[in-house]
Amino acid sequence: MTAAGTGALCGRRILELADPSGAYCGKLLADMGADVIKIERVGGDPARRIPPLWRNEASEDTSFAFLYTNTSKRGITLNLEPPAGRDLFLQLVRKADVVIETFEPGYLNALGVGYEALARLNSRIVLTSITAFGQTGPQCHYRSSDLVASALGGALYVIGEENDPPVTLAGSQAHVSASTFAASSSLVALLHASRTGRGQHVDVSIQEAVTAVTHICGVGKWLDDGIIPKRRGTSLFASVPSGAYPCKDGLVYLMVNRPLHWKALADWIHEETGNEEVLDPMFEGPSSRRQEHRELIDLFICELTQRFTVSEVYHEGQRRHIAFTPVNSAAAVARDPQLEARAYFVSLAHPEGGHLRYPGAPYRHSRTPWSLRGSAPGVGEHNEEVYRGELGLSAEQLGALRDHGVI
Repeated sequence: MTAAGTGALCGRRILELADPSGAYCGKLLADMGADVIKIERVGGDPARRIPPLWRNEASEDTSFAFLYTNTSKRGITLNLEPPAGRDLFLQLVRKADVVIETFEPGYLNALGVGYEALARLNSRIVLTSITAFGQTGPQCHYRSSDLVASALGGALYVIGEENDPPVTLAGSQAHVSASTFAASSSLVALLHASRTGRGQHVDVSIQEAVTAVTHICGVGKWLDDGIIPKRRGTSLFASVPSGAYPCKDGLVYLMVNRPLHWKALADWIHEETGNEEVLDPMFEGPSSRRQEHRELIDLFICELTQRFTVSEVYHEGQRRHIAFTPVNSAAAVARDPQLEARAYFVSLAHPEGGHLRYPGAPYRHSRTPWSLRGSAPGVGEHNEEVYRGELGLSAEQLGALRDHGVI
């Protein structure tokens, strides 16, 4: 059983009916102390077998993505299709604060357990729906994926070389973005419910989340400056100079926006290379003044960075208040001395034996600390605990529900 904690959401109960597009939402709330009950289909969530796999085994508990996005949760199995399954779900809703779901729009309504039905049972309930294109509109029933959402949300339009095809984002950034929006929106609705006694239906579109999540690939640059960002390799369209630059032993990433940051960089280039042209006043000021000179400036910067190692550029750049950072591999991040000094990574025991290191706190609360309170639950691990211990079902009732494929 996941241990109780002192997190910000301690005492709150969340029911999660989510596939990988919404599992991170439940994780964010669970790691803040909420009692998140992950409700999987009978037999378990197929996401348990999404590679890469730990130990290279296609068993139920070896997907790294599943292990990461389901920490601190309890897990039960439940089939919502039969009336007995819906009845159990409604019993759980009576004592819940939030329900997170990722079904196709209209699915829960068709089963008689949509928001209006839940609100009649529990007026304070918050139903958070995460779908490809939202609950309404001409595309609400279209199929999608993380890749499709990244493309239609604009992210792929600004990633990759200008004359090459778009490049997909690493990981599942569209789903992570939507889950983050869903978690924060759920908290707003939860606060509203605690003040008014009335819950809300939170409607999160994954495509809209991608469009809104960043000034780089979203609509912000158009709204602010009338500029449509385009692909420019590793550089950022609105930041000149920016991008990955070669060193003796790897790459560093640089982003310059402010006039003083450019001045500091230009001075360093001049000191090391003797380049007088880089000091020309035509390069000074905001990034927009350097847009047409991007390729020339990149040559100036490469002449500097290729003289040093990644570590030398990074530390000297930081000393001069220039935003250089190493382009690290995953292995290098795991060994990063800064993250080690901050005790960022957290070790958790796996039920099958051994320990795994997990990324740590995305934020640090002083009085209500974030914590990983347990590894991802096994399939139906807490069925007895929830159905018998909390709903009061007998062993015979539980056996009958198993026999009929309800749990």
